[in-house]
Amino acid sequence: MPFFAGLAVTVVVYFVVRDDLPSRVPTHFGTGGADGYGSPGRATAGNLVVYAIEGVLFLIASLAREEQRTVRPTLVAAWAVSVTTTYFLCALLLAGDGSVPAYQYAAAPAAGGAVVLGSRLLSRRKA
Repeated sequence: MPFFAGLAVTVVVYFVVRDDLPSRVPTHFGTGGADGYGSPGRATAGNLVVYAIEGVLFLIASLAREEQRTVRPTLVAAWAVSVTTTYFLCALLLAGDGSVPAYQYAAAPAAGGAVVLGSRLLSRRKA
């Protein structure tokens, strides 16, 4: 569920800003920065692969858990990773040319961390 939600948000952002995007946007990044380009639609479709890989990895992790109480931390981690990924992919899309401001590299994991913190606070309130 977290990765479907992340993909949905990314697709909505794409449809909102697609008319303002350049004809070619970065679709792949290496150690030296952007090293692959394509249409904004192709970049957004490529995000599906990112979410699919994350979803499969977390599905495997949750199926490997034998005790029910260990599934919840996996689910919280899945939401945190999905929020981090969604934030960063949307930041890349909104930048258009791949030049994401440096603070976005810290803001993306901070958004995921906020999910974990929120989960901890809610679980303590229920206990």
